[in-house]
Amino acid sequence: MSKIYTVLGLMSGTSLDGVDAAIIETDGETIHTFGPALTCAYTASQRSVLDRATQAALTWNFDGPPPNIFAEAEDALDAAHRSATAALDIDGVDVIGYHGQTLLHRPDRYRTLQLGRGQSLATAFACPCIYDFRSADVAAGGQGAPLAPIYHKALVDHAGLSSVTAVLNLGGVGNVTLIDGDRLLASDTGPANGPLDSWLGGVDDSGTISREGVPDLARVETWLKANFFERAWPKSADRYDFDVLADMAGMNRTDGAATLAAFTALSVRKTVRQMQVRPDRVIVCGGGRHNRTIMTLLSLELGCPVLPAERFGWDSDAIEAQAFAYLAVRVLRGLPNSFPTTTGVPEPTVGGVIAYPQ
Repeated sequence: MSKIYTVLGLMSGTSLDGVDAAIIETDGETIHTFGPALTCAYTASQRSVLDRATQAALTWNFDGPPPNIFAEAEDALDAAHRSATAALDIDGVDVIGYHGQTLLHRPDRYRTLQLGRGQSLATAFACPCIYDFRSADVAAGGQGAPLAPIYHKALVDHAGLSSVTAVLNLGGVGNVTLIDGDRLLASDTGPANGPLDSWLGGVDDSGTISREGVPDLARVETWLKANFFERAWPKSADRYDFDVLADMAGMNRTDGAATLAAFTALSVRKTVRQMQVRPDRVIVCGGGRHNRTIMTLLSLELGCPVLPAERFGWDSDAIEAQAFAYLAVRVLRGLPNSFPTTTGVPEPTVGGVIAYPQ
């Protein structure tokens, strides 16, 4: 038997709401047990510097020297992750998987940027820390995302689910994994909560605002002709690839929310149809699962049961952090975490940098 590791995963998404931390026990192939998890919100100052760094990154776009604010943002990010880690009882943790904060993702230029100094956490907590999971895949010609599919398969196997299962994550950007026995397919799908949150200046947590409006489906169909949706899968996206708010002048609050909810659901349908595998069920994780309007639209558009991850005993808020815990063990064991059918990388790729305590 392979060694079972106790491992901490850390994830911070493009919504800039905070750090998710979760502990699992795994050998990097199967899930042994789920441990505790928590979310540690960014302070106002941490969120501010990360937001300013993100905007600076969009302007920089990998041209010339990196903006000075990146160093300040990385200091804030590492501090937030140390706080989240310290809030859990990590006695006995063998390794940490540290995703970091994505500021800019441009696989078309073979570049991606996730802030986060793995060495900082390795030294602070006296155990190896795996970080920078995406760069090797992008450098090899892959999309660098999504990386969670191999963990989604482990979750489906752990739950004993048969038939074709889709795991759909609705964060700032959507991504889907299709699991058909040993066949694993994945792709980003397009916008999820990002444009809707930006439109509302907050979250439509239960979908109430979206449900009150009338969607402009003609406008959505125009958006669905964008280059991203015409590209073959697997494909990846940056949250700001779907900055459609400038095209919504004159719309009221509720109609705009309804239109963006429809954009999310129809983009998922379009990507799943591209993949040419019809799921028997869709399990939804990420913040979008709370939006009942999006969940209803997905069920109508996909023609199968669409269920929140909690229905299967999964902690949806912890899944991405758990995924990077799982991927960290795979890196230690030299097992690939991205594949031709998940990121488009030519060969299965391990990815990830190992930092040891100093």
